[in-house]
Amino acid sequence: MKIINSVSEYLEHLNNIKQTRNLTYTVSSFTFFRGQANASWKISPSLYRQGLFESENLLLTEIRHICPTEIPENRFEALVKMQHYGMPTRLLDTTTNPLVALYFACESNTEKENDGAVYIFPNLPVSWSTDPLIELVMDFVFDYYPEKVWLDQMLNHSKKKYSNVIHRLMPDNIDSLLHYLTIPAFAVMPAKTNDRIEAQEGAFFIFGMKLRNREVSTNPGTLGRVYYNFDPIDFDEPEKIWPKVEKFIISAGAKHEILEQLDLLGINERKLFPDLPHQIAHTVKSVKNHTLK
Repeated sequence: MKIINSVSEYLEHLNNIKQTRNLTYTVSSFTFFRGQANASWKISPSLYRQGLFESENLLLTEIRHICPTEIPENRFEALVKMQHYGMPTRLLDTTTNPLVALYFACESNTEKENDGAVYIFPNLPVSWSTDPLIELVMDFVFDYYPEKVWLDQMLNHSKKKYSNVIHRLMPDNIDSLLHYLTIPAFAVMPAKTNDRIEAQEGAFFIFGMKLRNREVSTNPGTLGRVYYNFDPIDFDEPEKIWPKVEKFIISAGAKHEILEQLDLLGINERKLFPDLPHQIAHTVKSVKNHTLK
């Protein structure tokens, strides 16, 4: 595991990976980066970290009821917007810019004394927010609870909804539907719907689920109907999900200097957070630093 103490050292190790892995950026394959201020943290979305997996549908229903005009029609983009404003979701922020990931591994007032980490996910297949398969996963997220899911109903609904979609991978039976719902994570490129995503060259992983069990109903009204129960995926060992993942440790003692080096390269709060509150915060910080020198 590489220990990073400077931007130049970071770039050198990245170049070594590029030489051996042939990192790609194509329409169908991207390399993604994720910076975390504490190297001991799991790779896990906020919904799973906060134990709210079973309440996902309730959260989404409440927000759509309270703020109906604020929610985009595209369900993936709706989830992105909700996460942007602090709601726990099954989305995990990533970026296609390695320097942005390094910034987030260093920038945290509460984790200054802890080593950070940057994860590199080379050459992952990528979907787009309008991909029918992503819309199918979003249908589950928005319309179903993870307990006692009647997948036959969902399958029939999806066949009708996507009947005009020519897509060789669209599920046409329960096994294929179950396969897509239990993929550990989809890498998705979002539409550039807000300035922050564009500035951070942002992308997302949609985290999947694992099948807990199947239940055959014994109730007279639903006798013989098969229900499916799901649990969140545990990412204690990310290399089992992404066999080629790399992890760089960002030395706690080097974080401040790395942030200063990134600032010279234009990677700072002003660049990555274009909204007014962050612009004011960065300006005040810069003026204070200049005044105190």
